[in-house]
Amino acid sequence: MPFWKTSLSAVEPNKILIRGYRVQDLMERCSFGDVIYLTFKGELPAGNEGRIIEMIAVSSTDHSFLAPSIDATRFAASGGVPLQAAVAAGVISLGDHHGGAIEQCAKLLQESVASSGGARSAPEIVSDFRTRHQRVPGFGHPWHDRDPRTLTLVAKAKEWNLAGPHLELIESIAAELRLPPNIDGVISGIISDLGISWQYGRAFFIIPRVVGLAAHAVEETTRERPFRAIDIKDVGYDGPPERDLPESGDA
Repeated sequence: MPFWKTSLSAVEPNKILIRGYRVQDLMERCSFGDVIYLTFKGELPAGNEGRIIEMIAVSSTDHSFLAPSIDATRFAASGGVPLQAAVAAGVISLGDHHGGAIEQCAKLLQESVASSGGARSAPEIVSDFRTRHQRVPGFGHPWHDRDPRTLTLVAKAKEWNLAGPHLELIESIAAELRLPPNIDGVISGIISDLGISWQYGRAFFIIPRVVGLAAHAVEETTRERPFRAIDIKDVGYDGPPERDLPESGDA
């Protein structure tokens, strides 16, 4: 009995299978979005699921210096590390406050829609978060109040009949909050309506953002001077004033 088991892929001499399909057939006939769907769900998409996954990927490719992951990659790259280390620095900076909201929001949506006591309503969800003095993940953005990415994704999801109860709940929560859903919230609604587990949520940010991180790392090393540093004028010290060490034997 094999110690390691997987239903994802199989490799033999001159043969590679992904979820049972020959990789060369997938290469010829499927898009990357189709293969992401296949890998996460186990079956090929029946319609435009792969296309909207690719739109999601494009939407999260880059967000310039306004994203901590980009800054982390460029700082690491400026130190002279290999490309994979610079990209890894950016990926490892993705956490609950940057890149984690897709997972958090998708979990909220999926648990709310599938609640054993009946689907939780937007007013119930918002009231619960307000009672706990917490932000509802997936809403509001420091720069965009009409984010072109969210508008395009929602429009296409509806046009391709991929929008369902999760995206509908996103829109209801937005109305209750009087705050538009951000890109994380819209992605959460769409992947949930595609039947993709919330546990894959961060992957929909990590996968495309690696492209942007790689480009920033190369640009940093080829266009900028080595050793990027914060300007001393932007650093303020607020610790104790300069002081002497106590004399030997003093308490």
